[in-house]
Amino acid sequence: MTTASEDELIEIIEIAFANVCLDDGTSLNMAIFKDSGGSALHYAELAKSDERIDWHRVITPALASFQGTFNFTDLKGFRFYVPAYMIWTIRNHRTSSSIVKDFTIYAINPDHYLFRDVPLVKWFTPLQVAAMVAFLEYCVANDDSLDGHVARENLSKIQSRCQT
Repeated sequence: MTTASEDELIEIIEIAFANVCLDDGTSLNMAIFKDSGGSALHYAELAKSDERIDWHRVITPALASFQGTFNFTDLKGFRFYVPAYMIWTIRNHRTSSSIVKDFTIYAINPDHYLFRDVPLVKWFTPLQVAAMVAFLEYCVANDDSLDGHVARENLSKIQSRCQT
């Protein structure tokens, strides 16, 4: 169950990432295929039917099984999936033991390898960066069930890069 402040945070995320599509980005099942080194061919087949238009449709219990998404997707995939993962985390962090909630925090890091050529604060709109900052602040405030330490570190990195 979400609280009023959680509902407000979800609304902030939904507004910031409205109309974001995956386009030709790396999808969930394709990320697993890449993680397998190309040996899990059935994931390449499953990727053909992955959602590419509405990231809301991936916010399902199955999302918790896609643990390597942020390590094997591309920039477009990151932008498409990060709102889904943030909302999943807000809704489930108290009741789920899935590492996905912390992997989401770890991914929202300007030092993530995907942001070497295009910095996080340049790849995302200011509204999207603000939504991720609000999410990380939420994680810091809920460090009894989330990795508030890493959330605080990533929050500090983003804030310092927004000032330069």
